[in-house]
Amino acid sequence: MTIDPKVAVTVAAAFLAYRLYSAWTSRTMDAGRPPHEPTVADVLVAKAMLTKALTLPPEIVDTIVDLAEYWPHTTTELNDSTVVARGNTQMGTSPRAENLFLLRSPPLGLHNWKRVSRATDSPVDRTVLKPQPPGEEFSANDFQELIASPIPLLAHPCRRIVFTIRSHDQGFGNVIGDRGTYNGSWTWFEAGLERWCKSSPAQTSPAGQEPQQHQHPSLSLENLCTVFPEVEWDSQVQQDYIFNHPLNPRDDLKVQCNVTAERATVVHRVVWSYTDDINPERDVKAAAKLAEQGRGKATGDGKFVRDLRLGDIVTLWAKARFPLWANFVESVRMDVYYAV
Repeated sequence: MTIDPKVAVTVAAAFLAYRLYSAWTSRTMDAGRPPHEPTVADVLVAKAMLTKALTLPPEIVDTIVDLAEYWPHTTTELNDSTVVARGNTQMGTSPRAENLFLLRSPPLGLHNWKRVSRATDSPVDRTVLKPQPPGEEFSANDFQELIASPIPLLAHPCRRIVFTIRSHDQGFGNVIGDRGTYNGSWTWFEAGLERWCKSSPAQTSPAGQEPQQHQHPSLSLENLCTVFPEVEWDSQVQQDYIFNHPLNPRDDLKVQCNVTAERATVVHRVVWSYTDDINPERDVKAAAKLAEQGRGKATGDGKFVRDLRLGDIVTLWAKARFPLWANFVESVRMDVYYAV
């Protein structure tokens, strides 16, 4: 059996890049320093070096960089303590107090979005949006001019999301056997998604007939549409669009729940990767293990990460249900990694 020399070079280069990066990261961590986190410029330089040294086509270089997990990322943090509960007097007694928006990531892949957006919202990552359902969507090409990169980005560039959550519940519960486990927990965190669209049913023309059309992404928060949680029209009370927060956690969006009836703060680090492949219908045991860890059993298939589009924004919501249940949030952090 003969081996194609190009295939051999590609495999060797990919393996070499992966081993070198892994070894460097290990040495850095052993020395007590945080691992190297590449910038966009670092990744572009590494690609140029691989291309020139090995005379490889761009798609092979992309594969090498992906295998080495050499990706830039954005970080969004919230370090203010807050309580999510129906009875929280600071938030009112409305059931809406059971669903609290925490923070949003920068738009995926748009490195210089704040400069081009002329955003005046402060703070951008904490501003609560008016509910707007999505309409006609922009293509990846509509965002390319906003990217600080000499090469176009992928339409679906996200590779990994890391959620770091410090929290606990009220410290007591009705079912004694659930205490210290993730069973019967009614305080949790859920991922959301925002996206700029060409139009939204909530953005009507002055005559109130047709949605206004945007020719280019405005990058203004007021024009963001919310994909998750879903937005619906409330014809009974509000006569306006509202966020639809179901009673139960969504298995495909539930990031993490608190340890049941445990007052001590627990730190959870949850990783969603584009290579995750746990299908909850085919691999019931693996999905059940995710649930045992406090995650949504349908969050292990990688779909949320793979489906994220250029310009998308990841959000995080804190939840609590029923009287006396309270979600004590001490800090949250989102790290979003993407390919360039």
